[in-house]
Amino acid sequence: MRRFATLLALIVVTVVSAMAQPLLEKPQLVTTEWLAQHLRHPNLRIIDARPTLLAYLQGHLPNAIYLNTETLRVSHGGVPARLLPPERLAEIFGMLGISNQHTVVIYSSADDAFAHATFIAFVLEWLGHKRIGVLDGGWEKWQSEGRPVSRDFPKVKPTSFMAAVNSNLRVDWLQVWRWVQEGRAQLLDARSPQLFGQGHIPTARNAFLRENLKGEKVLTWRSKDELLARLKALGIDLNKPVVTYCTSGREASQLWFTLRHVLGLPKVVVYDGSWIDWTARQLPKE
Repeated sequence: MRRFATLLALIVVTVVSAMAQPLLEKPQLVTTEWLAQHLRHPNLRIIDARPTLLAYLQGHLPNAIYLNTETLRVSHGGVPARLLPPERLAEIFGMLGISNQHTVVIYSSADDAFAHATFIAFVLEWLGHKRIGVLDGGWEKWQSEGRPVSRDFPKVKPTSFMAAVNSNLRVDWLQVWRWVQEGRAQLLDARSPQLFGQGHIPTARNAFLRENLKGEKVLTWRSKDELLARLKALGIDLNKPVVTYCTSGREASQLWFTLRHVLGLPKVVVYDGSWIDWTARQLPKE
């Protein structure tokens, strides 16, 4: 009997320990199948990043917490859509019940080409968090597969999230301008061809974020071979730094995530001030 009790205690400790382990160790795409398997894991936090609260109220993934990307930004000096300071961002994630130990999976919609999800992933990684997943196919794929949907609000308690800023993920206007002047810039503009044609940062190439995805109503990321072929067609040297930008930095995050975490390119940064910041400073444009 004593041996049985000891064995049972060992099994319980092993199971509890396994459940407490992080699910992901680095930022990556995750499939709907993977998320469905881990949906109830106690170390998982799910963020619904779709642009409208109404969509969340009408139905969301079980246990998903709603976070609008504009909660992370504010006007600064009259210029809109600037990231809040790291300590404020850390406070927001802590209020959502997210600690440094949690795995965070974020989803949004095909309507925004998943840029709202990747923007939150970018902010989390900038704050030093690594355990991040972006749901490939987002809300539409989950729903199309008939997976569970809820209208209940998750019961999460505020916790502590400590920021350890990774300064290698962002660049400001001055660094971009220096690279442009030195002829070393590989700038990719994630906006639509129409917006790109109306004006862009000198030397930039247009890499519309939706072209990273395939499908019609349900969109998923293209294969690595397809994505690499697209970069080569744009004349990008994969061994040199790449800067992504858009209107306000959000769409640029999808391009950044694709290059950095789908293709595994290490030298990719976001100019999160993007076109809003560039034009506010009245810098040269083409």
